[in-house]
Amino acid sequence: MKRLLPYFMALFISPLFITGCATAPLKGITPEGKKVYLGPVPINDTEAYQTFLNSPKGDVNEQTYMFSRLKLATDLSFYHDGSWYNWLEAYRGGMWLMRNRYKKGQDSRTFLKNYVWRSEDTGQVHLIKYPDGSIHEGYYVLLNELDLLEETLKNDPRAAKHAAA
Repeated sequence: MKRLLPYFMALFISPLFITGCATAPLKGITPEGKKVYLGPVPINDTEAYQTFLNSPKGDVNEQTYMFSRLKLATDLSFYHDGSWYNWLEAYRGGMWLMRNRYKKGQDSRTFLKNYVWRSEDTGQVHLIKYPDGSIHEGYYVLLNELDLLEETLKNDPRAAKHAAA
């Protein structure tokens, strides 16, 4: 067993060096305790929110909203299966997932857990690198986006107006 320990250590540590960090990625919260998002906050005046506000509400539109927020993430990098991608490639990948993996009736959080948290092919966690050098697991950042959307809808009088229409 002692002889196998270095191999197990290499398996655990190697992905951290490959991704460019020697510490575990953050889970959507800064060390100071603040949530991180794909784009600016508040979201009320963003195109993604306005489109969602005027759409029939539901899981597919929530997911479309989240991936639309990637359009604002021009300064972020996205890690998938050993490579880093820009916002456009991540957006296209997210839309591909929706078209090819979403199952009717599946809620957004389950969809994220099943298809966005880890790669289907390798099991590697999907990561997001921010300009300050911090790296977060994409799954948790998208959960933050969902929480932000729900909170904004709750406090937006226009949301009640659209729901009643």
